[in-house]
Amino acid sequence: MRLSLVLAALLCFTTWMSVGIATPRPVSSCCLGRSDTMVQFKRILNYTIQTDGVCQITAVVFLTKLGKRICSDPNSDWAKRTILKLDEEKKKEKALQEQGQYEEGSTSDITPTVSTTSTSAPQRKGRKGRRRRG
Repeated sequence: MRLSLVLAALLCFTTWMSVGIATPRPVSSCCLGRSDTMVQFKRILNYTIQTDGVCQITAVVFLTKLGKRICSDPNSDWAKRTILKLDEEKKKEKALQEQGQYEEGSTSDITPTVSTTSTSAPQRKGRKGRRRRG
């Protein structure tokens, strides 16, 4: 009898939890509205596209260098220009990184030379620093 009550309670709890999780609700990181704020390009770090599948609206979410999120209309001229500029900068950065890796990789064929210098303490020059033995 006691075991059946525990199992019934467990069944009710798991059913309640699954219904609570499956209930559609706004995600905390979703934009619920769009802003007309136009931030200077040099202050924007990155962007993401929010679709209306999980969230209620479609928006472009710009992340500023100060960590703020700005939700914009993806069809606005400002948002389109900013997205293009950010994409161009990302391409330039990627090209520079690939070029740097290529240059680093091309020097790997060089054989290092063996150093003949001593690893002992440096010798002082002149007579001032010398001790007399006596």
